[in-house]
Amino acid sequence: MAGKKIGLKPPAGMRTAVLAQTVLAVLFLPAGAFFAWIAEGEAKPFALFFGLVWTAGCGFLFFRGRSALKALKEGTLALELDFEGEDSPGSRLRELESLRKDRLVSEEEYEKKRAEILEEKW
Repeated sequence: MAGKKIGLKPPAGMRTAVLAQTVLAVLFLPAGAFFAWIAEGEAKPFALFFGLVWTAGCGFLFFRGRSALKALKEGTLALELDFEGEDSPGSRLRELESLRKDRLVSEEEYEKKRAEILEEKW
């Protein structure tokens, strides 16, 4: 059962933290341009590169925060889990044992299927 989504209730204070992230991203955005503007001489190319990276990072934080706030408001937060091993031999044997106890498979069918599962590569 891969890719099962589970709804989450956000922890207390998450909205405040995301809102703070978004506001700080907007406030710090001009700092990158300021550093690039005040740089002189040989430092100018490095300052321009720094300003570009700084601006991209602030933009990422802003848009990521905005989408998180929207998801919080709509209540659409979800966690996608991949349940590997759910089809493991152990779980299949337990399921088979349960079927036998409920008398949904005969003893002969149980022994045959159990042997098949045990012969598979683990």
